Amino acid sequence: MTGQPSKLLRIAHALDPIAIWTGKLTAWLILPMVLSLAYEVTARYVFDSPTLWAYDMTFMLYGAYFMLGAAYTLQRKGHIRTDSFYGAWSPRRQGIVDAICYVVMFMPFAAIFLYFGWGYFLKAFTTGERFVSSPWMPITWPFKLAMPLTGLLLAIQGVSEFCKSLDAAISGRWADGGVAALPGKEAV
Repeated sequence: MTGQPSKLLRIAHALDPIAIWTGKLTAWLILPMVLSLAYEVTARYVFDSPTLWAYDMTFMLYGAYFMLGAAYTLQRKGHIRTDSFYGAWSPRRQGIVDAICYVVMFMPFAAIFLYFGWGYFLKAFTTGERFVSSPWMPITWPFKLAMPLTGLLLAIQGVSEFCKSLDAAISGRWADGGVAALPGKEAV
């Protein structure tokens, strides 16, 4: 084994900082979300003067927080995974299955999310669309911009994860603390 990472891992290492940076940036959305909730609770229950905007602000920020953090969660291996059989497989088999799943299931989903999300955003932006279900009637395009951004971030991180999986399929080992097989498991 050489000390140099494979070309696939170099690609993954170049892409991972995008998810890490956007995940850390997205984490800051929790502050305005909590502050708007706290303001609403105080205004409603202490001053008997509820706001028109706090509920809408909270659900828009939470939606953006949830979506824009998905690529970071993928990079950190934080999404739910069923390991009934997978954990007992060799790293090579895990890599093969993961690589196939990224190509067949994950990347088409990310592409669809990006494509349709862009359409929703563009329509909202060009028409000045507003949430009519709210008396505040905020514009929708900032919220809808989170959809294509999420699709793009997931696609970028999906390429990174595909490269890591393909490297494991080829080398028979997970590099950089990736998904690990059971201790002592030999590559198949």
